[in-house]
Amino acid sequence: MGNIAAMYHYVREKKGWGGIVPMHPHDFEEQLDLISKTHRIISLDEIDKSNSEPWCVLTFDDGTKDQYTFAFDILKRKGIPAYFTVMSGPHLTGNVPLVHLVHTVLSFKSDEELWELLSGTYDTSGVEEESQIYKYEQKKLRRYNKFMLNFKLSVTEATIFLESIFQSLFPDKQKFINDFYISTEEIVEMSQAGMTIGVHAHNHIPYNGDPQEFYDIEIGPCKDWMKSVLGINPIWYTPAFGGGVNQKLMLDKLTPVLVKNGFVGAFSTREGGISDNREFWMDRIDCIRLPPLGTSSYL
Repeated sequence: MGNIAAMYHYVREKKGWGGIVPMHPHDFEEQLDLISKTHRIISLDEIDKSNSEPWCVLTFDDGTKDQYTFAFDILKRKGIPAYFTVMSGPHLTGNVPLVHLVHTVLSFKSDEELWELLSGTYDTSGVEEESQIYKYEQKKLRRYNKFMLNFKLSVTEATIFLESIFQSLFPDKQKFINDFYISTEEIVEMSQAGMTIGVHAHNHIPYNGDPQEFYDIEIGPCKDWMKSVLGINPIWYTPAFGGGVNQKLMLDKLTPVLVKNGFVGAFSTREGGISDNREFWMDRIDCIRLPPLGTSSYL
């Protein structure tokens, strides 16, 4: 049996949000009970201590409001710790990161309509093969749209394309931000309740290949903002998109910059378990693909 980190994003009812793949709160609670039968769920403070039994770390990306409303509420009730990473951009700039523009537009516009607009305007070569990173999406056009918007188009191109659609759906952007993301007060509450809060991103962009520049624009601003909110220096990091198409380069080149700035560990989106003598970058298992505990090769 081995150690694992479970990766979560949305924990909520779907309620019309067809552009996301959430875990229902009831299923989340059941999964916690299942994990607890074979693993001790620990906080990141315990990860380097001697553990006599296999452990699991619960990790949450993006800092969306549902994680506070549903996941945190369940965790508090059960007395279970977890690790949440948050974004500074929405709070500091008043802008919605591209990834959530994508999720919102995909939820309220059809894949057929979006693909017609995208394929009629931009180069779509290579999308069929490269969009397999979204193989969990059963609909072909959903995979194509997500890859085009998240990776194929430049940030500027995708943002311009999505902003006009988003504006028609949610005219009050600040209200959307307040409703969609964990607030600073809620982050403080979660930290005081024993949850570990880490750096996710400023604007949720994938690794750009330049470690220092990427730190300066995506990691440092979030770290500084978190220090102002919590009064402590965050020491754990989880990159947006797991780094994206430059993940392998990121895992190699970004590590020295992170260590120099006080980080002690980070989580990737590579699938796998974690050894007792962990490396700086740790693998995770997506909660929606977590095999039944007891039969998984990671246990």
